Amino acid sequence: MNKKAIIAGAAAAALLTTGLLVPSFAFLSGQSRKVVNRFVSGLISVDLKETLVNPETGKKIDDEPKVYENTYLTVAGRVVDKDPTPTVIKNSTSCYVYVGVRNEYTDLFTIEDVGADWTLVTDSDNKLGEGVTVYKYNSVVPKSDEDRQLSAVFEHVRISDTFDGSFHGESETESAIEARAYAVQSESTADLSDGYALDYFSNNDVFEN
Repeated sequence: MNKKAIIAGAAAAALLTTGLLVPSFAFLSGQSRKVVNRFVSGLISVDLKETLVNPETGKKIDDEPKVYENTYLTVAGRVVDKDPTPTVIKNSTSCYVYVGVRNEYTDLFTIEDVGADWTLVTDSDNKLGEGVTVYKYNSVVPKSDEDRQLSAVFEHVRISDTFDGSFHGESETESAIEARAYAVQSESTADLSDGYALDYFSNNDVFEN
């Protein structure tokens, strides 16, 4: 074999060897199952009850369970007991608590003795309907593994001396002062929670159900 043949053979062998060492590259892909991140604004449960009263006198009946509704005999000049009291249910997210009150006849019924733990929320944009007021509990209610009963929003309602047995001469024989509790998670809402509460209570339907 001459020198040129040897060199050509070696080159061919080199090319063959190189070809055997070159790997195949394929574009491979795969995917995992999706990861779903659910974001919630907090899990909060709040209840609102008041002390049972004697309907004839409007005075509290001691040692009785709190109730969702009371009936009062309307007597001019009388001051009756009414103490709507919220309870934040255990394991609720830390929150701000509000109570909205709708008083159909503010000239006949006056809310008195608002609790020291509560502040009237200013409705500067006039979002609330006629006779609706909103009170805010002054402290954040922290998360707890037990129910947390707060103090009463107010203690009494005064019936006007001018009450004559009718409501502005209308045919109705009864009226109502309705209250409902509302809570907003406290984290990240310090400057917004009052607005949320006013928006919520601006819908009169919340007092209907």
